[in-house]
Amino acid sequence: MRSFAIGTALVVALASPAKAQLFGSPTLNIVADPATATIYKVKVQDNTLIKLGDGNARLKLEKDDPNTIVVRQEGYRDIKRSFPRDAEYKDKTFTVTLNKRVVQLTALPYDARILVNGEFKGTRQLEVEVEQGQATTVELTKPGFATLKRVYRWEKGGELPPVQDKYELVDRRVSVTTAPERVELVSDEQKVGDGDADFVIKRGTCAKLTARKTGWMPETHEYCNKDGQPEPPLTDRFVLNGRIVKVTAPEEARIIVNEKAVGAGSYSVQIPFNQCQVVKVAQPGFLTFVQEYCNKLNDEPPLAENVSLKLDGSYQASSASDQANVNVTIEVGKNTKEEQAWKLLSSIVLTYFDVLENSDSQTGYLRTAWQIKAWGVSAPNESVVRTRVILKRISDEPLRYSLKIVSEKNKDGLRRDWSTKDDENFQPWDRILNTYKNVISEAQTRLK
Repeated sequence: MRSFAIGTALVVALASPAKAQLFGSPTLNIVADPATATIYKVKVQDNTLIKLGDGNARLKLEKDDPNTIVVRQEGYRDIKRSFPRDAEYKDKTFTVTLNKRVVQLTALPYDARILVNGEFKGTRQLEVEVEQGQATTVELTKPGFATLKRVYRWEKGGELPPVQDKYELVDRRVSVTTAPERVELVSDEQKVGDGDADFVIKRGTCAKLTARKTGWMPETHEYCNKDGQPEPPLTDRFVLNGRIVKVTAPEEARIIVNEKAVGAGSYSVQIPFNQCQVVKVAQPGFLTFVQEYCNKLNDEPPLAENVSLKLDGSYQASSASDQANVNVTIEVGKNTKEEQAWKLLSSIVLTYFDVLENSDSQTGYLRTAWQIKAWGVSAPNESVVRTRVILKRISDEPLRYSLKIVSEKNKDGLRRDWSTKDDENFQPWDRILNTYKNVISEAQTRLK
């Protein structure tokens, strides 16, 4: 009977799961997420890894062993977990989820700085962790190069970050500063920035950057990022000092800068620093506008000049003539003697001119003094016309004279202290004042 009782107790003990652990090693079911991950057990003697399975594995809990496992898959951070034998495990199945992606970065140039979420982490190579549900920003920076920036995101069910990623800085960057204030930076008519900015030059290209501001001469610099070309500078500075005056005038008016015609109606006059430009606006029938603009310290030109021309009274008092400043032949009739002809011509001339500057009947030469007519004396650029007659005997047989009406008008910008004898202030005019327009025709008629 006693031996039967012992045998019965043993059978009962073996039949009870709770008691089975007293006589054997318990086993856990390990499930990996993702299912492609490999499950290893760490050998307690030398920490080597013993593969248990892919996706899931049975882990037998050994005595005097921490029963440590490692779940591993390329592109993820390993997870290590221990299962002591003497712990209580209500659930025999454990899921181990790999929740950190690992991106292996390589970076060029070798001295470029790798920043993760704004914090410097190293150079050349780096492992970057990307936690599920979060974003990780990686930047590669080096002075003189455009920063390379990438953001890794790992959302459940979304695209996974790469296992490996290569960073290489190839685009160049110039840090630009400007003066004066509120300078606009543009490239290919695309705005780069206001004031200070970073300008990027793509690999294998050249690019122009222009600094501009209303009323100032623009400045353009070109940078190249090509083999065989000088490297762009790390920094550059644009200092605008040339000025621009926008001159607006009547559409038909000619605009002249430093005696050179540059356009009609409107023109932007450029004035380099420490220089001056003389601008004229001229239109037939109107007084010429003359203004000097200077770009010097404490002498800045205006941004714009709207020119309204005033009527020139000399045009209304004159007529265009092909006889102006031309020797016109006066034929003397056969019945008119030389002495009579000379007196008659002198009389005609004196009808129009008060003073004879030179008169010699023997040589047959007569020249009047200049007669002056002025308009707009109170205007800054007054209109002055000077007229004289020159008479010469050109042949004796038959008797002929040449009569020339010299008609000259003042040059633009006549000085206040001008004189009728200052030849440099006057130039030939293709018009004759109405007062003198009949001198030649009267002489020709009366001496036939």
